[in-house]
Amino acid sequence: MTLQPQRNLLRAFGRHGVDVVVVGGHAVVFHGHVRATEDVDVVWHRSEAGESSLLAALAAINARWVSNAIDPATGLERLVPVSPAYVRATHLMMLVTDHGFLDVFDYVPGCPDASVADFIRDSVVAADGVRYASLPWLRRMKRAAARPQDLADLEHLGE
Repeated sequence: MTLQPQRNLLRAFGRHGVDVVVVGGHAVVFHGHVRATEDVDVVWHRSEAGESSLLAALAAINARWVSNAIDPATGLERLVPVSPAYVRATHLMMLVTDHGFLDVFDYVPGCPDASVADFIRDSVVAADGVRYASLPWLRRMKRAAARPQDLADLEHLGE
């Protein structure tokens, strides 16, 4: 599995001053269980300034969301560029970018009442500066989701 698309996405956040924490499959890999994943999942702390920075980072990676409208030229769902209104109104942005699929949460997945600030504070910073969910938080999120992949991840992460 190549991490270059992940690095490109995360570099865009860094260039625009957006603090994100990687969760999901890439966080599982960081904590020692190598498995395939098709997207990058991140949590960010929502604020007015943060929305502007996030929007700039998403524009830099050509982020688009899939609409229900069909493009008559292709017969496929239309991809719509991320806008300020979309960022303000959307708590889970499921996006297509020039570097692959990206899910952006403004809450801790599986823990909607948890403090995002606490979650970010408790994250683990890798040698390259990328923040990952701490192992206790990752286990908590995986237990809450309880999908087959999450349960398999828990087995490999050690409960």
